[in-house]
Amino acid sequence: MHSNILKKALKKTGEVVLLTIVIPLIFLGLVELTVRALNVDTEVVKNDSIKISTPIWAANDFNFFAAEGVYRDILDNSLPASAAEWMNYFEEARYVRYRMKPCISVRAVNTVNRIELAKGMTVLLASNSDGYRTAEIPTKKGEGVFRVAVLGDSTAFGWGVEPQERYSQILEDKLNALGTGFRYEVMNFGIPGYTSCHGREVFERYALKYSPDMVIFTFGANDGKLISRNAKKMLQNHGIVEDVKYFLWNFQTYKLLRKWLLSQADPFGKKSGNSGLAEKKVPYSTIQEYRNNLEYMIDHCQANGIRPALLGLCCPIDYLAKMTALGKAKGIPAFDGMRFLIKSIPDICAGKLYPDLALFYRQLYGADVLDTRRLLYVTNDTCHPNRLGHQLIADLLFQRLFEPYK
Repeated sequence: MHSNILKKALKKTGEVVLLTIVIPLIFLGLVELTVRALNVDTEVVKNDSIKISTPIWAANDFNFFAAEGVYRDILDNSLPASAAEWMNYFEEARYVRYRMKPCISVRAVNTVNRIELAKGMTVLLASNSDGYRTAEIPTKKGEGVFRVAVLGDSTAFGWGVEPQERYSQILEDKLNALGTGFRYEVMNFGIPGYTSCHGREVFERYALKYSPDMVIFTFGANDGKLISRNAKKMLQNHGIVEDVKYFLWNFQTYKLLRKWLLSQADPFGKKSGNSGLAEKKVPYSTIQEYRNNLEYMIDHCQANGIRPALLGLCCPIDYLAKMTALGKAKGIPAFDGMRFLIKSIPDICAGKLYPDLALFYRQLYGADVLDTRRLLYVTNDTCHPNRLGHQLIADLLFQRLFEPYK
């Protein structure tokens, strides 16, 4: 009798397993094979709010802030749709949320400068195997090598300028011309839209593996940008849910479902045209969180013999003040890059600093434009450094960080 009861129980269990696990898995497997066979696009989404095809990485609530301004300008017809093409060269990435697609080399328009955009000017976007706009560097540091890691946002990335025109590359060239016996390698981990939250992950998971001797942190411009409360909770979750999510990335069925869900979302934060129903938004990093992130990275550097430095570019005044105060408290260099660029403009106009580059911009924009918007001598858009601006920032870092050690 007991044997019959056991057999019935096992049969019942088998039926349950078959109905709840085996059959659904077979069904999902068939769906997965079908999606793959049909080569269904699972990487781009389009909906009523964003009428332009959007890569999945930028459609996510916690990444959309990096692209929102461009989309608003396109929808307002103040920018052409081509201004969003650069987003196709980036992808989702674990921990850091997004980065460049690894090992690409493409040319993209400078979306932050309307004159250069109208003239069809482009810049090279090339990435290494980590997905950053920097050279391929061996993990193991050779003898006599001094490594500098630059972590930051679009100002460090060098938005609107060629790779060799960025302050990180200019700094490397200037250092290697010193003849000190060291070979200098300046690694650039800047990505447009990155905050100190991104920076903390990049620092731990990318920069440190290359054993840097110095790290320059350039954050603050994006930390105060707003995201939804739910998105921020997701950002702070690095537990089992996050592990499962990235495991599911391997399946096209999951990507297709996610694409459908994102197509129903409204990243501009409105529902049925009633902004009063919009979810409350909060800063990506509060000022205190910004300070904590910087302090964490600085403390790690100082505890491990790495020289840290802080650089503010396009940084809101309250975040800049926090950065400057932290630098003073930690006894490390902290530079107000924008103030330095602005103070350089009179000498540029007088022909005392880089007259060839100044002439280039007078011819590009016209003297009338530069007379009324003098910041265009050193920036693309009154924020992002241009060729001349990057040259000046490289000079600043070289003089203040390295000349005392020559």
